[in-house]
Amino acid sequence: NDAELHRFRQIVINVVMATDILDKDLNSFRSKRWARAFGDESDLEETEKDKVDRKATIVIEHMIQAADVAHTMQHWHIYRKWNSR
Repeated sequence: NDAELHRFRQIVINVVMATDILDKDLNSFRSKRWARAFGDESDLEETEKDKVDRKATIVIEHMIQAADVAHTMQHWHIYRKWNSR
């Protein structure tokens, strides 16, 4: 299905871009999307499936971002082993 492939591609792109924690514009955009997904704002035209998909996507992005940052907090020998690959 082309729609599912497009959605999956967009999720992968967003997840990869989430690792760029120094880009202020991306962080601002991500924060706005978090607020839209979990805030009090309600989009009456949005289906329940779309709401769930938005929440899942933004949570995945934040999890990958946290994993990317936490990766540098490993013991030095493990950090060097994984970064030499």
